[in-house]
Amino acid sequence: MALMPRRRVVAGLGGVAALAGVGLWGWQGQRRRAGALHVGDVLDGQPHRIDLSWPSAPISILFNVAQRQGFFERYLLDVQLTGGGVTGRDAIGDLQAGRSSVAVAPVLSWLDKLHEGEVQARLVMGLQAGTFRLLVRRRLKLTRVEDMVGRRIAITNPDMADRLFFSVVLRRKGMNPDTGPIWRVVSPQDMEGAIRSGDVDALAVHDPLAWRLLNDPSLGLVELVNSVNGLYAQRTNLALGVGQAMLRDMPAAAAALVLALQDAARWLKIHIPETATLLEGRINGMAQADLMAMMRHEVLGICPTGSDLRVQLAQYIDEMKLLGRFPDTLGSAAYARAISMDLLHRNGA
Repeated sequence: MALMPRRRVVAGLGGVAALAGVGLWGWQGQRRRAGALHVGDVLDGQPHRIDLSWPSAPISILFNVAQRQGFFERYLLDVQLTGGGVTGRDAIGDLQAGRSSVAVAPVLSWLDKLHEGEVQARLVMGLQAGTFRLLVRRRLKLTRVEDMVGRRIAITNPDMADRLFFSVVLRRKGMNPDTGPIWRVVSPQDMEGAIRSGDVDALAVHDPLAWRLLNDPSLGLVELVNSVNGLYAQRTNLALGVGQAMLRDMPAAAAALVLALQDAARWLKIHIPETATLLEGRINGMAQADLMAMMRHEVLGICPTGSDLRVQLAQYIDEMKLLGRFPDTLGSAAYARAISMDLLHRNGA
């Protein structure tokens, strides 16, 4: 199905189309009537340009919704993508080098870099739940995580959050993630070939690549474990980090970005068909039906801030201790508070 013109998409979105006409301060009134934050407390009503580094932003569902459906514009933001690369570490590197003032990366990647002390930034919001999937060859009849001992698991990059996430899963099962499985670095475009040739036994990947491979019947893959069910279903995967200079000089712009992304995340959760139409042909050639099926098997709308974000960060910090990456003596709650900031409340730490 061909991509609908943006005007037709917006026209079919009911209340969202009406909001586009009322502008920022009309939208503020709707938030207030709904019992949400009074945005006038944190915004300055001025337009702002933001240089944002977001890995693979062109295929990010949340970024596309925020940009193409006018959520950035509603908060008077001119958001420009700078760099971004393909991994969270690339995005953090952009912020560290001054190429961007804001970056998006997995929480696990942020924790690694922040702990090194070289990145001057605070985490201000979570962006979406993880979509990590461990896919195994059906014919191997692997049914437990413990079965991965000695198995070859393909990852796209040794520093990707995919490996860290499944390392935590393995550690919780009493396995050493560094010596149990055999990690093999395989480029995204070669994953399919690695499975077909038998070079690897499993893939540790995330959507949309994971969903596309899982649903290719010719590959014979099954899902052994994922992050979209159970313990991690309601936990954020990505986090928005803001550089200290921006927090000092443009806190209202940073707050506006948080609000815009919150609104976009909540909107797409209840507008899956419209979102799929918006993104058709942009994500690995996936059609609208494929995109809808994928989103309906993901946890959408996760966007914690403030104390909710700190709780989740502390959980991740505990898991970094489990992997031996953080010392056991580190206070998880205190460290979570030290590396985060609540931009939506004046007394936020």
